[in-house]
Amino acid sequence: MDCECASNIFTRKLEMRLLTILLALLFGVFAQAQSVGTVDVEFSSARLDSLMSINQRTNYNQTRLEGYRIQIYSGSGVASKKEAEEIEAKALKLFPREKIYLRYYAPFWRVKIGDYRFRSEAMVLLAQVKRHFPGAYTVRDNEVSKKSFK
Repeated sequence: MDCECASNIFTRKLEMRLLTILLALLFGVFAQAQSVGTVDVEFSSARLDSLMSINQRTNYNQTRLEGYRIQIYSGSGVASKKEAEEIEAKALKLFPREKIYLRYYAPFWRVKIGDYRFRSEAMVLLAQVKRHFPGAYTVRDNEVSKKSFK
């Protein structure tokens, strides 16, 4: 990730945190005004609307989000590529409706199954996968395409 992209992500996260704090403060003031009846709050929502618009555009334009997959193999060494390919072939036969990913992240070959937005969704498949791959577990993955979420 280049510095400019990281800076943009940091700026967006900071804006969202500030927006969250602002909303929390406003709701606190409104709650206080309702219970006491003496506090009047007026604010200009132009900046708030601008931040909300930026957030919506950012989310809409993202092609990849953090999601979850089930990792069934991770290995390094001379035979790890062949082992990973064998595991991938077995997974393709056992789970033909799921996407199977064989990736190399130096020095590890990894095989993962599925595309899920939330861990709880991946856990349903994990129970089935563990019957064939007892060492399987859910992992966060920030390479999951928005289009592939179920």
